[in-house]
Amino acid sequence: MHKLCLVLLFFGLATPVLAEREVHVIAVGRGHQTADYYALPEARVRVDRPGQDVSLVLLDDGILHWKIETTAGTIISEIVRSGPSPKDSKVSLSGIPMIGVQVTGLPLVFRPSGRKFRGLIGAVTDRFGTDRISSFQAAHKANQTSLRVDRVDTTTAGLARDYLSQFSRAYDDLSPDIRDWIETGGGDRPFAVAFDAGGVILTGPTGDRRFPVTPDVPGILLPVTGVYDPATQMIYCITIGAEGFLYSVDVRTGHWAVVTSLDEYDAAGLLYDADNRQLVLTGAFSRPGDIRLFGLDGGRSSVFIPTTGFPGLTDLFDYGNEHGPPLTPLVFSDGWLLLEARAGNDSADPANAQHRLYAVQIATGEVRLLRFGPR
Repeated sequence: MHKLCLVLLFFGLATPVLAEREVHVIAVGRGHQTADYYALPEARVRVDRPGQDVSLVLLDDGILHWKIETTAGTIISEIVRSGPSPKDSKVSLSGIPMIGVQVTGLPLVFRPSGRKFRGLIGAVTDRFGTDRISSFQAAHKANQTSLRVDRVDTTTAGLARDYLSQFSRAYDDLSPDIRDWIETGGGDRPFAVAFDAGGVILTGPTGDRRFPVTPDVPGILLPVTGVYDPATQMIYCITIGAEGFLYSVDVRTGHWAVVTSLDEYDAAGLLYDADNRQLVLTGAFSRPGDIRLFGLDGGRSSVFIPTTGFPGLTDLFDYGNEHGPPLTPLVFSDGWLLLEARAGNDSADPANAQHRLYAVQIATGEVRLLRFGPR
């Protein structure tokens, strides 16, 4: 009789449950192979949520038998399974085969962060009409022990659809230079620098001027980017790989010089801070928060902030499997550095690009999320 009630409820024929819906997501890459060689590998799940309206979202990599069991008083109102094919896996609830549970398009993820996980949260919350999933757990390979669904996770912020709002901070106490950039987007940029293995091209109101690299400085291995200071008529540019160098080019004379060796520090972003006569660099690859300041008077300072220390930064890429977008330095003022990150695959439509705007206090490492989008 208990099994019959479960089946009727699944198909919407039983009395509605009044408790607030819980949506629990479970991801399993491969199942546990039992002694029965001809049976599908298994992933066992035990749901222990008596008195709750429980929905399950099951994600797998195919060829899997989900075996769902419940404790007394636990009612499962809906099950959704997604994988490579709707035919290569099956689901049973208390030994009864479930039909009509297969959907397509949900990503298989193994951690509650990253771009794919945000896509999963959006799709699942849309489907179930909720603003948060109740729990997420994952295993690359199941074993014979059942995965347990027995609690609601209230501590993992990323399980909510709009989780970044709680991390957003005010910026009215920051310097006028930073506040102005936030409000205006930086305004017009009359000069642009293109840096290649042969030198730099400065583009300005009067056209292009090229400054070939001179033989008295180390050869350019992998050029990254450059900036121009019109007040001093100096170009600064950085290379990546091997030792790496920070170069200067005097626009008036075409003279090249090495400001400093980067000592194998790989940088992706560059900003000239005219007020303090220093260059601000942000890290490349897996270390965007490796921020270093090189003063033209020889002064040095730095701060390192892990990628996960920037709220929402891991949303912009497949965290754990690829490098994220660089943090572009925009303004440095009163010890605060304004930084922006944009999702790499949104460059074709900048107006709708996923982006994050942060302020970092260099002396303390404090990070503020100021804006996130698209908006």
